[in-house]
Amino acid sequence: MTINDNKIRLIVADDHTLVRQGIVQMLRQHDEFDVICECEDGVALVQAVVKHNPDVILMDISMPKMNGLVAIDRVIQQRSDAKVLVLTMHDEIEYMVALHRAGARGYLLKESSTDQLATAIRALHRGRTFFPDVLEKSLESTANGRGKPVSLLGGLTRREREVFFLVVAGHTTKDIAGLLDMSHKTAENHRGRVLAKMEVANTAELIRLAAREGLLE
Repeated sequence: MTINDNKIRLIVADDHTLVRQGIVQMLRQHDEFDVICECEDGVALVQAVVKHNPDVILMDISMPKMNGLVAIDRVIQQRSDAKVLVLTMHDEIEYMVALHRAGARGYLLKESSTDQLATAIRALHRGRTFFPDVLEKSLESTANGRGKPVSLLGGLTRREREVFFLVVAGHTTKDIAGLLDMSHKTAENHRGRVLAKMEVANTAELIRLAAREGLLE
């Protein structure tokens, strides 16, 4: 058995090169981690996960071509057991809930320490989750009937959530069809359902709603 067989194999995805390289450098200070691939956009991340089959995936939300939440959905479709740790500067509960529902196993702010990052990676690798206390309490309250769902996106299907984030990121229906591997008509139908469920008349109103709820990247 080689030394690398004992290491936790990681993919790191962030479109900011200096940030990504800084994270990788921190991780390489720990002998237990092996960064096997770096990605700068969501499309490259999905392809890398299929190719390299990592133990844990570290990724940002705000990425070009395909944002983080859509990329997580695509990753989970390819590997239902994927262990995704989101590294972000967004601390809004809406993001946390949406990413939890999309299949992320952990959520950590970029201002966290190297030790916190290492702890989160180990937790995911061992099959546990790593979310902020505020999310855990919100989910527990909702599950016990003591609170209402906190996410604006709670009424959307997985595919509709993908379309929602692509629309508010400025992608056209044609773009969405290509990114999600569907026909133009299907993408158009999903877009229409998102607008209807959000009770807005057009894309501009949807973007304003997303901005008001802290869901614009």
